Amino acid sequence: MSKDRTRQAALQALCEVRRAAQRQAEQELARAAAELRRAHDQAARLEASLAAARARLDGARRHAPAGQAAAWLAARRYLARLEAEVGDAERAIQAHARENLREAADAQDRAREQHLRASRRREVVERAVARRAAAGRREQERRAEAAADELAQRNWRRET
Repeated sequence: MSKDRTRQAALQALCEVRRAAQRQAEQELARAAAELRRAHDQAARLEASLAAARARLDGARRHAPAGQAAAWLAARRYLARLEAEVGDAERAIQAHARENLREAADAQDRAREQHLRASRRREVVERAVARRAAAGRREQERRAEAAADELAQRNWRRET
């Protein structure tokens, strides 16, 4: 009996450890999802910055002076600066997608896998606890039935 209680206590302790590991994996998954959301938000800000830079460039091209050479050169330098700004914004988006977004998505995938493994480990232990509890109940029922049979036999012997 003591051995069964020790095993049951060990299984319960292991179950608590598995539950704690699953809770920690859930927290990691939540952190990874938040990081991915932040990366997507940053990508949206970069896209908006690119759209604004393109709009400024398009506006400057439409209103470029055609007459005087000095004004035309100044406008050309301004257009070149705006084109560089658009190029910088495009490169920033590409770098962000290549580095931050991919890293955040990979971290979320790893956290999801870890959470799944932790859930499965917890479920295995919980099933073992349930099997042991069911076996204990069956054993108690068997003992109660045996005791009832023995009592019935004693009563029958007294009557005869």
